[in-house]
Amino acid sequence: MRLHALQYLRAVAALAVVYSHAVIQVEGYSQFLGEAGSFGVDIFFVISGFIMIYIAKPDDTAVEFIKNRARRVVPLYWFFTFLMAAILLGMPSVFKATVFDLKALLLSLAFIPHWSLAQTDEAWPIVAPGWSLNFEMYFYLIFALSLYLAQRFRVLFITVVISVVFLVATVLHDGESAMAKFFSKSMVFEFILGMALAVAWKRGYKLPASTAAWLLLSATCLLFLRLPVPRIFEFGVPSLLIVAACLFIRVKEYRWAVLLGDASYALYLSHIFTLGVLRKVLPPFLGEGQLAAYLFVGISLVLCTVVGVYIHWYIDNWLLRHERLPGYSNKSPLASKA
Repeated sequence: MRLHALQYLRAVAALAVVYSHAVIQVEGYSQFLGEAGSFGVDIFFVISGFIMIYIAKPDDTAVEFIKNRARRVVPLYWFFTFLMAAILLGMPSVFKATVFDLKALLLSLAFIPHWSLAQTDEAWPIVAPGWSLNFEMYFYLIFALSLYLAQRFRVLFITVVISVVFLVATVLHDGESAMAKFFSKSMVFEFILGMALAVAWKRGYKLPASTAAWLLLSATCLLFLRLPVPRIFEFGVPSLLIVAACLFIRVKEYRWAVLLGDASYALYLSHIFTLGVLRKVLPPFLGEGQLAAYLFVGISLVLCTVVGVYIHWYIDNWLLRHERLPGYSNKSPLASKA
């Protein structure tokens, strides 16, 4: 089944993350711009949980699952990780605070959470947006283990494992362990929310299109309330409602929007590189003030999108050419990365 609205949502989530980083690039512009958009990652996590259950088959094996997930996630991420390492060695001034470290590079390549040298209180890889991929690979590993069980026990198994790890990490979190801080983040439960939604979807639960539209509007408003609650409630639950609404909203297929959804992974990983260049180039031409700040963000969103689509077409597809050619179709919302 073609889930066009869900595909479009992936593009919106990626652009939200781009916005959240664009508004903090130039110190003089930040005062005119509202910080928002980090919830794009939460939407991705819910979608990821949904897709894994949606595409799961009774005869899936753990080894094949891990191979397929790694083939879709690792090549482009490693490409940008090595690119970041090269830039940090040759042109370190491009990025505001990131520095090169061999240990950090190796841990980043292995998807192992570690303290960032740029933001010492964050467990980030050298390509900062890659922190969410550490969560993705963690979820994929648990999902792969669940494939050794009967299909009816998989969601329960994943929920129990994630919950136990979260509780242990919360108890051990003392501010010194990057692993403990990372795995004690409540947003990890967003994968479970996505899986629960997929189970309900497969069992035939439906919403009228009009109800879905109101649900989408209401949940989107919730994202901007910034309530003082754990992230799973602040962004996770609204993200669940948004993804659920997009399953039942009737939309036409627009090839450009499907393309943006397909390119969302490339956009997500590449945008910090584009922003690094724009931060150096644009302010001298735009000047200062509110209008300059708005122009910077607008231009950043457009150029980051163009670069992301280009990378999707000419780098990501090339890296995955053995997976996608022949027979790969960009028209399928579920053919690309979850």
